[in-house]
Amino acid sequence: MERIPFTRDGIEITETLIDLTLECLNADATRTLVLDTRRPETRPGLADCLSERIGRDQSAAVPVVADILVTAGLAEPAEVLDTATHTKSRGIRLLQAWTWHIGSGDFLPTGEKFSGEETDVWLARCPVCKTGILSRIMGKRLFGIPLTDYYLDCSHCGAKFIPEKARFRLVSVARIADPRWRQYLNSCKTSDEWSALVREGTPAQQASQKIATSKYRMVAKKPEPESQTLTLRRPVKPALQVDGIPVHFPALKDGALIVTGTAKTLYFRGTKIRFLRGIRRDVFTHAERTLKQALEAPAFSEVKSIFTQEYARYLPLRLGPVAEELKKKNDPRLRLLLHQYGDADFGSFALNDEEQAHQKGILIIYTQDKLCHIAACHTTFADLVDRYFGNITPDLCYRDGDETRCRINNLVTILHDTPSIWFHEIEDDAAIDAAVADLQKRYQKVAKNTP
Repeated sequence: MERIPFTRDGIEITETLIDLTLECLNADATRTLVLDTRRPETRPGLADCLSERIGRDQSAAVPVVADILVTAGLAEPAEVLDTATHTKSRGIRLLQAWTWHIGSGDFLPTGEKFSGEETDVWLARCPVCKTGILSRIMGKRLFGIPLTDYYLDCSHCGAKFIPEKARFRLVSVARIADPRWRQYLNSCKTSDEWSALVREGTPAQQASQKIATSKYRMVAKKPEPESQTLTLRRPVKPALQVDGIPVHFPALKDGALIVTGTAKTLYFRGTKIRFLRGIRRDVFTHAERTLKQALEAPAFSEVKSIFTQEYARYLPLRLGPVAEELKKKNDPRLRLLLHQYGDADFGSFALNDEEQAHQKGILIIYTQDKLCHIAACHTTFADLVDRYFGNITPDLCYRDGDETRCRINNLVTILHDTPSIWFHEIEDDAAIDAAVADLQKRYQKVAKNTP
């Protein structure tokens, strides 16, 4: 078994791909999924689940990753019966040792005692998806959220709760399957109130509330030596925090947005982008310059003395591995090296419309009824999107990097299923600058630092 990442049959096998495959299998009640789904009326297969999670078609990758999991002893081949056609299809089943199940241990995965009281229901069973469990995440901070000692993260749907005295606030819901959860986003409730929501649902869910007195835990048998190269960890799911001005732009029948400035009204067309690879995590760990070279930049002047005194032995080492070591140790000084979005999840993306790519004018980032950015484009939209916002290098993640560029990339990446990039074409450069200034005057809270 090769060490991850590696390429097999033309498919790049990454830790993220393995993690997401295990999550998809764990999310199914039978821990079994058909590899591909040929009939649209049948339940989704592994290819459908992975494609939805990653944002592009994964049909070619599924047979390869399934074979790897079987070889590593994490799963076994299975035949899945289609009740509609009474035919069997090739599938994969996660072995019991790697599944979430009801156990009889004394502790929750958060490390807290499980009392068996009704108020503990929502810890053992996420009130959003009613499938995952809530784990305590220490030493991490959610961007755009005030600093807390910890937050709770759902293992299945990615919902995140932050503590506020005796209450918990829901600050993030990933891939909302039930629209009613939009009304609970940013709600602050007590444990009793969240527990009441857990008890709501189908009659079958209500009848199974005795599960609340049991505990969920992950039991993982030690892999055989040949499969130890598969390092399994739950990937950190990005928080869907949209940093921008709440504003509603009406749309025409063709989907164009009507954006009103102080002097004139502009019409913006949405665009489709294609992702060139999966989500990239810990990009900052690949920085090649030394810590000493980085500290010479003016942006590090306020923190330079801290590192020269306390981390003198690290000065000649590469900045990326030094920062990676600080992260592994949960050292808060990592935040002195990175800007606010330096540790975010990033993607590599490009415009899908060739004709639109060669135009120029104004770009706005508008999503979920929030205006997040206004930028002038004097070259081509391809330059601005493909080579600027769509390409994040390690050095951009640090204090002397480009926080706005990283913020926009992260926003587009985590909301890849939602239109976020909009264009208004203008040929004259002076007209572009005038229109941008007009919009910035109308929406003054939007960051004005354009590329």
